[in-house]
Amino acid sequence: MEDQGRRPVDPAADPEERRRQRAIRRREEMIARRKRVRMMKLLLAAAGVLLIVILAGVGIGRAVKAGKKTGAPETAKTDVKGQVTAGDGQEGQDGGGDASGGEAQEGSGEEGGEQDASAGQDAAGGASAGSKLEQAKLLAAGYDYDAAIALLEGDDSPEAAKALEEFHSAKASCVAADVTTIPHVFFHSLINDDRAFNAELVGADRVRQNNAAMTTTVEFDAMIEDMYEAGYVLVGLDDMCVKTTGEDGVVHVAQNNALMLPPGKKPFVLSVDDLSYYHSYGIGTQGYATKMVVDENGKPKCVYTNENGETSVGDYDVVPRLDTFIENHPDFAYRGARGTVAMTGYNGVFGYRTNNYYKDINDPHLDLDQIQWLQEHPDFNWEQDCADAKAVADAMKAEGWTFASHTYGHLNAEGADLEHLMADHERWKTVNSPILGETDKIIFAFGADIGIVGAYTADNAKFQYFKSEGFNIFCNVDGNIGWTEFGDTFMRTGRVALDGFTMYQAMSEDGVVHSVYAADYEQLGIHDVASFFNQYRPTPIQSE
Repeated sequence: MEDQGRRPVDPAADPEERRRQRAIRRREEMIARRKRVRMMKLLLAAAGVLLIVILAGVGIGRAVKAGKKTGAPETAKTDVKGQVTAGDGQEGQDGGGDASGGEAQEGSGEEGGEQDASAGQDAAGGASAGSKLEQAKLLAAGYDYDAAIALLEGDDSPEAAKALEEFHSAKASCVAADVTTIPHVFFHSLINDDRAFNAELVGADRVRQNNAAMTTTVEFDAMIEDMYEAGYVLVGLDDMCVKTTGEDGVVHVAQNNALMLPPGKKPFVLSVDDLSYYHSYGIGTQGYATKMVVDENGKPKCVYTNENGETSVGDYDVVPRLDTFIENHPDFAYRGARGTVAMTGYNGVFGYRTNNYYKDINDPHLDLDQIQWLQEHPDFNWEQDCADAKAVADAMKAEGWTFASHTYGHLNAEGADLEHLMADHERWKTVNSPILGETDKIIFAFGADIGIVGAYTADNAKFQYFKSEGFNIFCNVDGNIGWTEFGDTFMRTGRVALDGFTMYQAMSEDGVVHSVYAADYEQLGIHDVASFFNQYRPTPIQSE
């Protein structure tokens, strides 16, 4: 496979170079816009601190005038916590990966500082009403108008009255979404630099897999921005349905006809597969993050090692990257919704080796990659890895993320027999449930399924088994975007990958399934894939 993209190019003659330059300009504009947002937040936080100081000084002055004995006033805490930011050499690659976690972390830190300043104002008695108003506006931005209205009830201020009028008006304008046509998109772990596409570094087989099934951070950012501009709003799988439990304990599932959004807003669902940082990802050598951590603000972030061997913590994968985007664009998430993460268990979760087989290097279930990893990590502490992984899972759930089974061993559920699926699920429960908690969602690996449309019936032994194990929501892969089936006891959605293969098909008129994926991307509001498509990807791209 020829490596295109490292040859000298004439910008005036090479359309790929023109597309790359457009992508760079677009990224620069996005970064400049976000910097302006961060600067505004900093100014607001600084103004809050100044207000606290003024109010405290006024209080002291009044006390002195009244002849009261006063001590040193208690100072409100306004600790604006920053994150570990990317150092030299952490810049994103031109047209390729984007190790911009440091930039995103600054935004998160400033957000936290702004909240701390507001809390300090409340303690000083100077801005409690204003803080409540801001909270209500944030709730309304996320389309939770009822909670926003309830928060301001009893507030007679003119500002609250105006806000209440706006909330009631916005609520009245909302229309019910058709949950049977909601698009469901998914990603794998994101690539942060172009090592993933260099066969000399990672081998031809890994390049093939990285190229087909993965997405770079620049590509992810551009697609999310496009979807936001097109009016899309992230909703959760649980927002699509209503579950009720009968007297016999059976959970019944019906479509939610009360998912209300303003005119022009369109719901979508997002999921992430295989957030385990498998040994095959190269452990810091292929441009992926190596594990997830909880930062000093309690937020889930990622550890990433760049081409120069420098390690930093930041927004190096879907979870923290989307969290930061929603912090800056609260109207992108319906009532704080996040995505669903589909987890295997054989290599552990989040980069931690939580599979109990790792406890003993002589365990016969270990493969060569696992044994080699244990040999390279003689101080490995399985209990500590499990504790750290659970802390990450808890932090993700606090942000709104949910988890699904992806089967323990990444099985093809269509081809595997029932006995194998049952044994595999027992392993998933043993390894993952103590860390992730219980789930009623299964996202089938390989895009497989356990029955065609209308085949989730009483005589489908695989469906009956998974239903008996508590699963209510089932997801496969379907190139026809926006497909959901409801039965009496289940909801099933079809997903579309936004990855190298589908991007290439969407932008290539001679692609074998160009018309399908071009229509999918167009429906999502992603109109110019070529403008951000990574220049280092070898083409053509074949399906995995």
